[in-house]
Amino acid sequence: MDKKLIFVFLAIALASLLFLPLFTLNQDKEPLFLSSYLSVSPTVEQVKERYESDLLSIDGVVGVGISECEDKFCIKVYLENESPNLKKQIPEQLDGFKIDTQVTGDIQAQPQQ
Repeated sequence: MDKKLIFVFLAIALASLLFLPLFTLNQDKEPLFLSSYLSVSPTVEQVKERYESDLLSIDGVVGVGISECEDKFCIKVYLENESPNLKKQIPEQLDGFKIDTQVTGDIQAQPQQ
């Protein structure tokens, strides 16, 4: 076999091994290269949306919103009462965002006019 042909074949094989991570997919169907090196932290809106239904499923949680805590965005969880048992069920943070609780009492939707 010609030495040039062997060299070209080896160069192609090496290049494909080097670039394989660019085309390998993870569970989210994103290239591993992008998810590893270009990872972006979720926004407070994304975190709220991701966990809102879980928080609202806790008996005594009447609302979830976004607020500011110590000049940073945080997740605001509105509680029906100040039960210690209820407060134990609320995490201190979610995906790096602080959770702030506020007792509001029961919240009822007003009828449309």
